[in-house]
Amino acid sequence: MSTGFVRATDEERRALVTVVDTIPRVELRPGSITAIVPGKNLTLSFLQLSPGLGAKLHSHPEEQVVVVLEGELDLALDGKLYRVHAGEVAVMPGGVPHSAVTLGGQCRVLDIFSPARQDFAERLAAAKAARA
Repeated sequence: MSTGFVRATDEERRALVTVVDTIPRVELRPGSITAIVPGKNLTLSFLQLSPGLGAKLHSHPEEQVVVVLEGELDLALDGKLYRVHAGEVAVMPGGVPHSAVTLGGQCRVLDIFSPARQDFAERLAAAKAARA
């Protein structure tokens, strides 16, 4: 695989690779803390959700993929309730009202939005400015 490729410089690597633990945290609402990785065409949100946390019914134009990394949650979408466990993925179309509630203990989720969420990029920029 590496034959014929030149190793990236440290500076090039820093421009491309992000260590999630070094990203400033953004509180989306009480009990919902995220590390946001904005891309040109998508946004990643590494969420830590408190036990019993509920998200009110909402919608956004972006498609959302929910990857449950730890714990479980109930996802309400289009009039139905879906139990999603660690290791499972739910794909939700944009523009459809949805909500969720965590079950049991803490829940860790990777949300992927496409196209990219400008509001999340703005929240990350504000968190970085506050940290500087």
